[in-house]
Amino acid sequence: MDKNTFVIFAELSRDKFEDILDRLMKYYPSIQFGRQGDDWIWVHLEDDKVEIDSFTSKQLEVKGRQKQAKTVQHILKVIEKEWILKRFDPPKEDLTR
Repeated sequence: MDKNTFVIFAELSRDKFEDILDRLMKYYPSIQFGRQGDDWIWVHLEDDKVEIDSFTSKQLEVKGRQKQAKTVQHILKVIEKEWILKRFDPPKEDLTR
């Protein structure tokens, strides 16, 4: 898989949206978020972003380019383990892109 391939790294509990958002805001200075029928958090990086959203799932999916794996691992490390429903190892390609 190419480093620019868009993938799904993990699935998080949508019920923990507020907790996940609060935790990520302590570690990442540039975050956008919203709740408009779907829940979404964008963690902005220097030249890209990691997306955590429920746009194509009932739970929150952690998505981004394969090259962002290190940042995603940090995100998954700083949130509570019980908020993580499933990790995809290796990440699965996001076929909605």
